[in-house]
Amino acid sequence: MLRRIKELPVVRGELKERAILNAARMCSYIYRPIAIYTQDQQGWPGDWEGRTILALVSNWKALGTRPAYLDEIVEGIHSHLNSRGYLGRILEEGSFDEQQFSGHNWLIRGLMEYYLKTGSEEAAEIVKHIVEKLYLPARGHYAEYPLDPEKRGKGGSYGGNITGRIGSWITSTDIGCAFMCLDGLAQYYSIFGGDPVKELLDEMIGVFTGIDFVSSHMQTHATLSGVRGILGLYEKTGDKNYLAAAERIFGLYLTDGMTENYANFNWFGRFDTWTEPCAITDSMMVAFALYRALEDTEYLKLAQRIYYNAFCYAQRSNGGFGTDTTVGPETAFLRPSGGGFSEAFWCCTMRGAEGISTLFENFFLADEDRNIIVTIGGDAEISTESFTISFSGEIPYGDSYRISVTAKNDIRFSVKVLSGDELIEHVFDLKKGEKKSVRGHAGFAFKGEPALKTDGIRFFYGNLLLGTGNGDFPPLSKDCVYGNGLQPLTNMKDVTEAGCAKENRQIVF
Repeated sequence: MLRRIKELPVVRGELKERAILNAARMCSYIYRPIAIYTQDQQGWPGDWEGRTILALVSNWKALGTRPAYLDEIVEGIHSHLNSRGYLGRILEEGSFDEQQFSGHNWLIRGLMEYYLKTGSEEAAEIVKHIVEKLYLPARGHYAEYPLDPEKRGKGGSYGGNITGRIGSWITSTDIGCAFMCLDGLAQYYSIFGGDPVKELLDEMIGVFTGIDFVSSHMQTHATLSGVRGILGLYEKTGDKNYLAAAERIFGLYLTDGMTENYANFNWFGRFDTWTEPCAITDSMMVAFALYRALEDTEYLKLAQRIYYNAFCYAQRSNGGFGTDTTVGPETAFLRPSGGGFSEAFWCCTMRGAEGISTLFENFFLADEDRNIIVTIGGDAEISTESFTISFSGEIPYGDSYRISVTAKNDIRFSVKVLSGDELIEHVFDLKKGEKKSVRGHAGFAFKGEPALKTDGIRFFYGNLLLGTGNGDFPPLSKDCVYGNGLQPLTNMKDVTEAGCAKENRQIVF
């Protein structure tokens, strides 16, 4: 199994720019202490607050700068809790609101990340009360969760809303969001343990793994968050049944829930809706987790494609993240959904911060022999007790790169870089204090591949998906190395709000 290196890298270049843009956006008025406790208008208690805290801690981890309003937000939570220690209404015994469960997933996630970063026992105590008073009473009731699409309907908005009550459950248009909290509860168990929490998790997983996700029109964000929770349990327990379940469900997502540019259909089986960068972030995190667990380069290749072609396109010029068209059976063209800026400031802008910190955390991975895998293109340096590694170059826009190593001890190891489906290996055998640099080429080429869900063709340079331009940007290479003037999808952060209204890039031909 591969592992993330404890020390985060110092990242430069485009990825750092993305982190800075998002961190600046997360200082906006709507994410400040004076505003965040009044922002929820759709019945998601804990969601806005939790995603904000999670985003701020994620930005802190990536950039090393303590966010301006984070501590004040956390300190203010106590004054908003109800008499049972969580947010929102208190329902009668045996009744459960799936949006309340979903929203509080992000609240406990954010507070646990804050606890891990600061050691705040106050934050930990809030989380423990939420788990005990809100979630544990649901033991024995997940088998009753309603999934019949005839009863659930096909409605839904960008923000999601309550649809009514079916049995014990108050239901949402975000079908399956009751399982979002697999994510937070698995992290809770990995930190604090507890047999009751494990019992609830296994009950939830038993129901979750038996769902027909496509016919139920499950929301893909909820599904992928559930998969991340299952993978978290695998990483904690080593039980390969969890790994197998996660891989199977993620495989279903890849065939039935993913768009041609590696984003997501908001619901399984609904191809005419919109993408959701929350789910794009989830899918990228799952791909990295499965690569670490299985060391299968197909998952590394997938993580790169999700990052370059879906995650990057979703980030807007203000640092936030927005929804886009779902390229597939309904359209060959990629553009912001709704024909404008389409920033999902109430959820995806915050989760994009966790996606960025995930890229920082997974930039360099290590195997059991201390060999290093460079997982994405960019410019970064990491220093451990044994060596310092600097990686730079043109990837993903070109194929050349440079690796520089300084040994702190006598050491022999390799640094590996993905080329196609294989890893290129560079061996370093160094004495203490010795330095060595190597240059390499990943061997990228312009190529065509069959589309995922249509009879069309998609064109790539390495793992960059290419499309027609939007009229404002020329091809990045003067000699059209990408082929026929096509260009990557990564420049949306440079497109103005007015420019977004003109976006219309063909990516399937």
